[in-house]
Amino acid sequence: MSRKSFIRASAGLTFLIIVLQSVWAMSMPAFRGPDEPHHVNSIMRIVSGDGWPEPGDAMVDPVIVQAGHESGIITPGATHFTSTYRTRLLHSRPINPYFADMVITPHDSRSPLYPVSKADPAAHEVDQMTQHPPLYYAGGAAIVQAFDLQDAPWDRLIQALRLYGIALTIPLVPATIYTARRLGASRHWSLLAGLVPLAIPQVFGITAVVTNDTLAIGTGALVVAALAKAGTERITWKTVLLVGGALGLALWSKGLLLAFGLPLVLVFLFARHDTWKRRLTAALASGTIALTIGFWWVLNLVRYGVVQPAGYSRPVPESWDPANASFTHYFSTAFRTFTTSFFSSFGWLEADFPSAVTWGLLILFAAAIVWSVIQAGRARTTYLILLSPFVGLIVLLYAQGWFNYLSTSVVAGVQGRYLYPCLAAFGGIVLGLRRWGPRGYRAFGLFAIATGMFGFVWLLRSCYPGPAVIDFARYADVVGVPVSAIIVMLAAYLLATITLVSLVVRWSRGAAMPSEYQATLVEEDAGAGDGRNEP
Repeated sequence: MSRKSFIRASAGLTFLIIVLQSVWAMSMPAFRGPDEPHHVNSIMRIVSGDGWPEPGDAMVDPVIVQAGHESGIITPGATHFTSTYRTRLLHSRPINPYFADMVITPHDSRSPLYPVSKADPAAHEVDQMTQHPPLYYAGGAAIVQAFDLQDAPWDRLIQALRLYGIALTIPLVPATIYTARRLGASRHWSLLAGLVPLAIPQVFGITAVVTNDTLAIGTGALVVAALAKAGTERITWKTVLLVGGALGLALWSKGLLLAFGLPLVLVFLFARHDTWKRRLTAALASGTIALTIGFWWVLNLVRYGVVQPAGYSRPVPESWDPANASFTHYFSTAFRTFTTSFFSSFGWLEADFPSAVTWGLLILFAAAIVWSVIQAGRARTTYLILLSPFVGLIVLLYAQGWFNYLSTSVVAGVQGRYLYPCLAAFGGIVLGLRRWGPRGYRAFGLFAIATGMFGFVWLLRSCYPGPAVIDFARYADVVGVPVSAIIVMLAAYLLATITLVSLVVRWSRGAAMPSEYQATLVEEDAGAGDGRNEP
């Protein structure tokens, strides 16, 4: 495969993934994503001119709550979007009435989400999104203003903002492909790496809603790609700027992206054929660039004395005594929540896959990662550095969750989606699959596509259950389009999926087993620093 063909294939694969994401975005009921009402509230507050208040000062405006009632996400009379008042999807715990049983306001009668004020006197719930940097929300506000969506019904506004979020995730597939290539995979095998997100359906569930996770996923992918480049060539000013600049931009999404500070330091400290002085200088310079560009977190330290102030305080039951905290209960609950929400839990931590499916996917992914590390050859050090944020984030999330549990009695904040900014590092999985040649290529490609399809059907069945698996009339009513438009959407999904299958079969013919399992790194005896071995 020529370089031009490789680039065209990567662009085509990215486009097909975007098509699938867009159908997911059109299919997910409004406000159904984690904290989606709050994200929308923050965007519309900026549109309305009320800016970015101090953490804890912003409230969810009554117009958002009204839209929540019209959309059926909260029970009649509710004033909050907390779990106490949310309706439930099929395949989730029946705490409240099922969403499928709620009366939905017809599209023509749906209200706009404008204006939104900082703290309306009738507001009841805190909008905790102001604990995050405002970049994602300012971008969403620019989209609303550019397309004059202030007076649009809430369904059209939300659909536009979801497509904006999908655009922010465009770097994910190219970065995953690029990472695999830098780690030594051939062009054919690198293209297979671009299908990895399909094998994690919740990636589509999260990127299908209004959330700043989309910016974190897109910019995080760029950081992984920059680290992969820095880890496979000698230190240059270009790699120092690329890593620092990419991380600086990523820091404007979520605080969890600070976990990339570890691989930033490691990738330069473990650089081959460079002096320790040069390594230390590069790490210091790149880190300084990252913190200078992403100065929001330094500013928080100056203003509040903490890296990320709390957006709101969770109420603590009067009967709660931290001395009664059970680590066994905490860990088992957190582990279950973490693993299920990594692969499924579509909606607001709902619609979990059957436990057998979740365990099967978890075991397969863990085995694939371990095997790919073993088979990584000379790229092993760089690959491990790229995987290090996963470990750091898991430890951080579990530690933070434990202290939160001690304080509030609630196990919360340990979610698999928080690992998604690091997903491009999973491109290295193909390093282990190469041993099985074309058969392994087709097996993984078809497995990823099938898993993605299973996830999409699970979403539709959870949101729109009917006698014939899916209630298409209800589906159309919720989305606010004719049934014919739903048919076109599903046809586009099916066509994109068939195209992916055909590409996997076609590309597998060029996926011969390598003679040795070594990454194509830039070594001194291969023209170190001259760029000849770059992908």
